[in-house]
Amino acid sequence: MYIAREIDHVLKEWAKETNRKPLLLRGVRQCGKTSAVRHLSEQFDSYVEINLERLISLHDVFSGDLNISKILQRIELESGVRIVPGQTLLFIDEIQACPRAIVSLRYFYEQIPELHVVAAGSLLEFVLSGKKGQRISFPVGRIRSMYLYPLSFREFLKGTGQRLLCDYLDDSDLSEMDPSVHEKLIEQYKVFLLVGGMPEAVSVYMQTNSLLEVQQIHRDILANFRDDFAKYSETISSDIIEKVFDFSLHNVCSQIKATSAIKGISAYIFEETVTLLSRAGLVYPVLASSCDTLPIGSGEKLTNMKLIFFDTGIYLTELKLAMGDLLSAKLFDEINKGDVAEMQTGLELIKYSSPYEASHLYYWYRSGANAEIDYVIQIRENIVPVEVKASGKGSMQSMYSFLERQPLSNYGIRICLENFSEYNNVKVYPLYAVGRIMSE
Repeated sequence: MYIAREIDHVLKEWAKETNRKPLLLRGVRQCGKTSAVRHLSEQFDSYVEINLERLISLHDVFSGDLNISKILQRIELESGVRIVPGQTLLFIDEIQACPRAIVSLRYFYEQIPELHVVAAGSLLEFVLSGKKGQRISFPVGRIRSMYLYPLSFREFLKGTGQRLLCDYLDDSDLSEMDPSVHEKLIEQYKVFLLVGGMPEAVSVYMQTNSLLEVQQIHRDILANFRDDFAKYSETISSDIIEKVFDFSLHNVCSQIKATSAIKGISAYIFEETVTLLSRAGLVYPVLASSCDTLPIGSGEKLTNMKLIFFDTGIYLTELKLAMGDLLSAKLFDEINKGDVAEMQTGLELIKYSSPYEASHLYYWYRSGANAEIDYVIQIRENIVPVEVKASGKGSMQSMYSFLERQPLSNYGIRICLENFSEYNNVKVYPLYAVGRIMSE
């Protein structure tokens, strides 16, 4: 059964555009790219899907001169389906297996703009970045990229039959959230932390209601990712990638100095390996920034990055943290064990950002003053500090220090177990409501 995604309506709008470019769907493997395209295909008279990792015999048609008519003829013969511009959706999966096919997307746009073309690939970012000397001439201005991530909390609610609860979260007045609904959302949020957002894990949870079966899916997914490490680089061994990956798992949301992160691994190799893991979508760097000007990234600092893992469910399974303890947790520190709530807040900020550009996360700290803000985001013309903390007004020295120093910061946001509220120039959002921040 297909789990509805918020990107579905974005894909439908793309399909309706008159000046439509071929779409390159990007994101970590197994996050639902293929399922989303197949769901979109229901809007078309016909659908053709080819997998260039499996159909190696098709690679030769993309060599030499890129003749789109000949390419379509071969695809029709392979699929047995007539391709009609304006009526057929053509999906080229695992396109990274044939880099020349990526180049061909430009000519689909220039020669047959009426044809709806979507491409995706599980290790696509490595080809786009020039992995193994395969750097291609990316057809800038001729392709539209769209980014997909594992399910957000809102998608999880809808997918697990909690649509009314999700609608209440979306539509309610933030100053009047019913306390009983607040508690229900907290309980669902804790389940979401354990299940995570990978579609297969959510689907198994929907079918079985068993967190133990979900954990086995987590182990399977992670084993598949580890098997891919050898494909990431010809110069950095899979053993080193494994070490940096495990280090990342055990140091989420902590300031990391590349020079001293892992004994025996140089700062250069460590940073290069983090870049590889980031391209694969397994970790997201949270970069330090002075956060005193827009865009926030213009104040980026090159030291003391933080890392967050791509999925809380897989993270908690891998760390073997007790599920029962989290489900019964009543205090913020119990829920945030392993910094999982702080990590999930960062993931939600990414998932609710624009699907048309890669997202970047930033944080702020002041050396020698024990002052740190977990995330700093831009909302319209405001630079907004975001803290993920336990309840209590008296524990926001870093927040107030930041607000006093930054002229573009009119208010801050606190993410905690409290219900919606506001005091002074700090807005309080419950853990489950990060999506509301981005839509206000």
